[in-house]
Amino acid sequence: MTFKSIGRWLALACALLGLGMPFLAHADKLQDVLKRGYLIVGTTSSTPPFGFKDEKGELQGFDIDMSRLIAQALFGDPTKVKFELLSNEARWPALQNDQVDMVAQFATITPQRLVRVGFTPRYFDTGMTVAVPKDSKIKTLAELNDPAITIATLTVPEQIDLIKRMAPKAQLVSFATVDQQSLAMRSGRAQAFLVDLPIGMWYAATNPDIKVVPDVYGGFQNYGIAYKLGELSWKQFLDGFVTDLTTGYSYVAYTGLYKKYFKVNPPPQRDYKIMGGN
Repeated sequence: MTFKSIGRWLALACALLGLGMPFLAHADKLQDVLKRGYLIVGTTSSTPPFGFKDEKGELQGFDIDMSRLIAQALFGDPTKVKFELLSNEARWPALQNDQVDMVAQFATITPQRLVRVGFTPRYFDTGMTVAVPKDSKIKTLAELNDPAITIATLTVPEQIDLIKRMAPKAQLVSFATVDQQSLAMRSGRAQAFLVDLPIGMWYAATNPDIKVVPDVYGGFQNYGIAYKLGELSWKQFLDGFVTDLTTGYSYVAYTGLYKKYFKVNPPPQRDYKIMGGN
């Protein structure tokens, strides 16, 4: 290869790098959010206690309050946040299309989802169980594997797949929201509805005609805040925020959220003692 050819290749490489620089700069989501001056969060208004509208029509919930804490960390003002209400199916496209900065919508971390979006560390323990009428004779998850039983799920592929694997003999109907699942059971269209454990606990605590089967399918799972893949600075901020919230300086605020919506303390900051003790 001649020196002239080498020069042409170097010039082309420099040009390509130069073209790539604006893209890399635009990929700094953290700076984009700070410059905009407010946070855009994808969430729900139909799944208490994580996201719902109160009697005044105002958006409330664990995920809503947590998002306001993130706005407080970013801007020193918890009101600097805009909420976009999303269906379960719309959560990931909304991130990928930059419609929202993050999704705080009781999102369970799964290997399949990690291919599409990133997740923070766990901010809430969860697992899949079922809610049934208070007078139901169903006491275990195994009793659901019966062709006479219809189970209501969300229109979420992971939930549908779970019931097909764990209760293959049962009938299955799917709905867009947990409220619709609950209504299907109350109307007799279903005898049980599949639900994330903390949501089921809330429904049972606020509805005297509902109870939760005291078991979970396949062990516990994790809720995480979701974000678009490839946004390193934004990932670092959100990961650090959740870690601090659940185990560090902001644990007092986390405890307040937990008690507000679940009337119990959150998991402890550490599962070990630092200064001795039994």
